[in-house]
Amino acid sequence: MAETSLVVNLHEIEEWWAARHDLLKEHGYLMRPRYRPGWKASFVGVLEAMNCEDGQSLRNAVVMDAMRISDSYMVALKRVEAPVVNGKRTISTEERITSLFSNEEHMSNPQNHCVRALEVINIPGVDENIVVMPWMRTPNNPQFRTIGEGLQFVKEMFEGLHYMHCNNVAHRDCSINNMLMDANEMYPGGWHPVRPARSYNWKEKVGRHYSRTRCPPSYYLIDFGFSKIYDPSKPRPPSEAIRSGGTEPPEADELCDPFATDVFQLGTMIRLHIFEGRPRFNEIGLQGFEFLQPLVNDMIQDDPSKRPSMDEVISRFSELIRELPWYKLRSRAVRNDELELLKPFRALKHLIWTCNMILRRRPAVPSRSPVQL
Repeated sequence: MAETSLVVNLHEIEEWWAARHDLLKEHGYLMRPRYRPGWKASFVGVLEAMNCEDGQSLRNAVVMDAMRISDSYMVALKRVEAPVVNGKRTISTEERITSLFSNEEHMSNPQNHCVRALEVINIPGVDENIVVMPWMRTPNNPQFRTIGEGLQFVKEMFEGLHYMHCNNVAHRDCSINNMLMDANEMYPGGWHPVRPARSYNWKEKVGRHYSRTRCPPSYYLIDFGFSKIYDPSKPRPPSEAIRSGGTEPPEADELCDPFATDVFQLGTMIRLHIFEGRPRFNEIGLQGFEFLQPLVNDMIQDDPSKRPSMDEVISRFSELIRELPWYKLRSRAVRNDELELLKPFRALKHLIWTCNMILRRRPAVPSRSPVQL
């Protein structure tokens, strides 16, 4: 009975959001039926809830999904601290950095891959604001189809972190958990924010979608809760390294240059989520990216002083890409666990698909300018 009660009633963290329904609607955003006034469950019990749209509860206490009423654009609403100091409301470092990279100057720069703040909503009577951002997918869902598709992701994450460093900002939590993909063109029909395999209205499964090669996505760094801005006129002070994405950097017990730790975290992300995979979490590594191994090995060296700067990473990566032939870039990204018996059949299917992409004049490494919203 206790489990059923939790499902048919809102959790405490959900009640906080439901109480802001009218405020959000005034700003042009509408949450799912579960969080609207007068909601009553359309199901009975836990098992039924799993198969009903309004049975999909919040997965993250500080992030809510909603639809922009004017154009049905799906957005993420994030609670951020905004404490009152000396009678004035201040903003958190996270909001400050998100807003910084969302201004007109930075938004027009194609090297900027920091998530955009569409709007910041002040909450009356609460020491918090709500930052409105695009709702996006995890970067490796669906799996990369070609080497070129995987390289687009790596390239944009390199560019994004490099851009932050050029603007004297350290991310400090640069794991795949803080990277997202704007895949709206890949999925023109959208997807459900809690169950991405289903449509937003829950009436059908999300089946056919376009590949990254045909409809390129854009990738973004998110979550600047641990990030720091540094004064360019002063030496950058060392900072304590934090555990990121379940991985602890070698310098975790000592102060270190935060930019060097960022490089380690980004290199570790590539090692875990492209080279090796994480079978425990049903993530399988991919073959064909071995040419990146020397660069990644340097990025994850134990000694922070021996790691390349992001300037060097960008330079070496660009040189590697220039040396790759077109057929390598268009070759299939094969899962490490793929059965040998299936490879010839999948290779033939991939060849036909590749010819189609070439006829459509789609580049081997997808590219799309960040969307202006």
